[in-house]
Amino acid sequence: MPPVNPTTNTIEGKVFYYLVPPGRQCDPKPSEIITTQETLKIYKHLSHGTCVVAPRDGLSFCKVKFIPFQSMSPEELQGWEKLVCHFFDRTNYVEAVKNNGPQMNGSMWADGWRKSSKKESFGRYCSVGKLLKMMRHSNYNPEDEATAIKQASDFISIQLQHLAPGVFESYRQVLIDNNLPSMSQMEYPLPYDALDFASFLTFTMYNFHNGPHCNTDANQWTLVCWIPIFNPRTASDNEPILADEGFDMLGGQFTFRHFQVCLDLNKVLGVTLCVFRSRDHTHQTLPGASPSDRYTRIGFSCQMSEAMSKAVVAYINGTAPNLKVAGQQQQVLNAQKKL
Repeated sequence: MPPVNPTTNTIEGKVFYYLVPPGRQCDPKPSEIITTQETLKIYKHLSHGTCVVAPRDGLSFCKVKFIPFQSMSPEELQGWEKLVCHFFDRTNYVEAVKNNGPQMNGSMWADGWRKSSKKESFGRYCSVGKLLKMMRHSNYNPEDEATAIKQASDFISIQLQHLAPGVFESYRQVLIDNNLPSMSQMEYPLPYDALDFASFLTFTMYNFHNGPHCNTDANQWTLVCWIPIFNPRTASDNEPILADEGFDMLGGQFTFRHFQVCLDLNKVLGVTLCVFRSRDHTHQTLPGASPSDRYTRIGFSCQMSEAMSKAVVAYINGTAPNLKVAGQQQQVLNAQKKL
């Protein structure tokens, strides 16, 4: 890749292409469940600007953009801070995910709509126990919750449209063609608006990493994003939200093993946005850590599940007469019964 503008750490207004040679379209160390930092030395590292990745003789499968904090306007910085605070707040509503197959360490939460794993129903992710706790402390307002979710969903949607409008349209087509609920909606069914595109998201913190895998979601392309932040477990009240120049995370790269490509998230202090063909190509988040424990990285991705699609079809066709839908109103009722 060409040299980077030293004042902004970006290459202004350009999209670069990395065409993977045939000789590099293989996993160099398939025996390594977790790719070692030593093996990563032979990978192609992407860390600046905007880049599209494709096999030399095939279709592109990844577009990534590294956006330094110092290149952002005050309004843009505030938008990312607000999103991070929204994720922090959502941990008061949803439990950490306990059964995510590829996950090996760290914490993950899911938010939005999902198919119940225990019965014929689908609804919004919610911990009734956590909701009940907020109600008892008079900290819950359903209208405020709905507004915050809508604002966060719209912010993410706009970022996706700026990065990859075609991928946004692909997401949206899956959502609408399958009559799936949007993660911005509190009830189902409701009309879609122009920014709706996915049913749920997951977000991770605290040195999350996983094994190599392909996704099994309904969406072919997946939006992922990483934001370096102060560790909320160790940060003082007067420290900012977004990481500063002291950011010392090591590792945590995102890799495509069968193309020897690595997204190096430590070279630019800022947001990394990426879309990739998640069902077709093996990918992995590697272990990472902050030696000082002052920092961590929050990551999120947006999906639509196949199980959810089948549940919605059954609901619409009436082939599952006992299938229930649990939006915000039902969850509030469930919590109120325990007050």
